[in-house]
Amino acid sequence: MDIYRHSSYEFHVVKKIGAGGFGEVYEVALPSCSFKYALKRFAPQKHIAEASLLSDGELLERFSQEMRYQTTCIHKNIVPICIVHQGASPFFVMDLADSDLSSLIQNNKLSKDEKIKVIFDVMAGLEFLHNRGLIHRDMKPENILLFNGVYKISDFGLIKNLNPKKHPNDVMSAIGICLGTKRYMAPEVAEAAIYSHLSDIFALGVIISEMQITELDTIANKCTAHRVSSRYQSIADIRADILRVLK
Repeated sequence: MDIYRHSSYEFHVVKKIGAGGFGEVYEVALPSCSFKYALKRFAPQKHIAEASLLSDGELLERFSQEMRYQTTCIHKNIVPICIVHQGASPFFVMDLADSDLSSLIQNNKLSKDEKIKVIFDVMAGLEFLHNRGLIHRDMKPENILLFNGVYKISDFGLIKNLNPKKHPNDVMSAIGICLGTKRYMAPEVAEAAIYSHLSDIFALGVIISEMQITELDTIANKCTAHRVSSRYQSIADIRADILRVLK
C-alpha cells in the first residue's frame, strides 16, 4: 500500500480515482480517521508534457502553480485544498467528492431542478475566477465535483492568469500550444490557441447543452457561437438570460 506523508499525517492510498494533465488522483484515508480524502500527486501525462514544451522543472513549477491558485481561490463553488506538500514529489489533499458531473449525466441522475442548480453553481465559481483575471481553460463535467449538494470547480492544472502583474513563479506554455479537452474547446483555441474568458464561456455552453434543458438551448447556442463577438461577454449576462427564461 502506498503512503504519502506530510508532517504527522500518513495518507494511505485506497484506490486511484482519476488523472489530470499534470497529476494523478487517489482516494486516501488516515488510519485514525473514518473520513476519506482525495490526494493529487505530481505525475504529468506524457502527451501533456510533450505538447506543453515545458522542461521537467517547468512542469514541476506548473503543478505548484496549480496548487497556489486553487489554494488562494476561496469560494463556495471551487474545490478547496486542505494540505499542500511541496518538494521533489509534491501533492495536495482535498475532501473526497460524492460524485462528478460527468458520472451524473451519464447515469441520468439529475432532475431538471438539479441541472439548473449545477449551472448556477458552476457560473458562480467561474465568475469568481474571471473577476480575478483568471481563466480555467479546462471546463468540463469531469472537473465539476459534487460535495453535499454543492457543485464545485476543480482541476486548476491549466489555470491561466491574464493580469498584467502575474505571480513571479507562474509558468507559461509556449505560444501556439493548444491545451484542454477537444469537445469543450472553443474554435479560436483549436485553431490558434487563443484563450480568454470567452473560451471558458464556450466550454460552459457545451456543458449547458449537455444538461438537455430545452428552454436553455438558445442560451447554450449563444455561449458556443463560432464568432467570439457573437457569444455572451460575461457570466453575468448568461445568468440574467437564464433567470429571464426560467421565471
